Amino acid sequence: MRRLWPLLVFILIFGIVWLLADNAKKPVATTNNYERIITLSPSLTETVFALGLGNRVVAVTDYCDYPPQAQALPSVGSYTNTSIEAITRQQPDLVIMLNGQQQTQQHLADLGIQTLVLDNTSIADIKETISTIADLTGKQSEAIQLLNNIQDQIDSVRHKVHNVDPVRTLVGIAHYVNSDQIDTVYIAGQHDFYNELLELAGGVNVYTDTAVKVPSVSAEGIIRMNPDAIIDVFPEQKDHQSDMKQVIKQWQTLHSVNAVKQQRIYIIEHDYASIPGPRIFKLLPEMARLLHPDLDWQHND
Repeated sequence: MRRLWPLLVFILIFGIVWLLADNAKKPVATTNNYERIITLSPSLTETVFALGLGNRVVAVTDYCDYPPQAQALPSVGSYTNTSIEAITRQQPDLVIMLNGQQQTQQHLADLGIQTLVLDNTSIADIKETISTIADLTGKQSEAIQLLNNIQDQIDSVRHKVHNVDPVRTLVGIAHYVNSDQIDTVYIAGQHDFYNELLELAGGVNVYTDTAVKVPSVSAEGIIRMNPDAIIDVFPEQKDHQSDMKQVIKQWQTLHSVNAVKQQRIYIIEHDYASIPGPRIFKLLPEMARLLHPDLDWQHND
């Protein structure tokens, strides 16, 4: 079950955020010298620290463990169970949250606490989050450097794979691992950053339905889609304690799937793998190398 909790939190966040996307981007004041910032999700905590604002953060949430300095900060609860009392106790001058946390935002607004509500559903959203926080806190130069680094990663991979045939791929983001068989698997759909990263990496998503935002499929559904490669995304080891050999064996029970027959089942296991912040772009070259191992990844063209 520990394989599921971080990613199920992500799935919950993503689903709520997408449904409420039209109500995102609450207006805030112009640049201010905020000194007591609270961030209410791991991706926002990572972004704020990446912009050099770590010394202004006074509290985070339970799962905010990057960078390591964030682990020493007080917690105000979880994404789904945020404590208004814990927030007010820190006397923040700015609380940054995702747009699925509207009830929390309204409570804080009633208390006169300024909030910044953001979205991180897509790559464009992640970039905009960086820019918006930077504009509000006077960290524009840091944002430019961070965004340039991200774009360099994207451009490098895009250039490398521009002439390759895309690999039909399924990206798994959560499933039970305490059984011998693959059962229900949450996968990347057509509306999330995993799908965008996959396309940039020279893959194409075998799941094409655009109606379901956070899809789940059965073993039979996977067999019908018949991916040529499977990328199974895990958080870091301490967050799931799963046996990767057992996970591979689960996938190998789908004998008729091309990815199984061709031994193209790949496990990605990183602390940032389910956190849509600046480090999520590290997945891009890794995905590309897995999907296109015959390319020369040692040299830039």
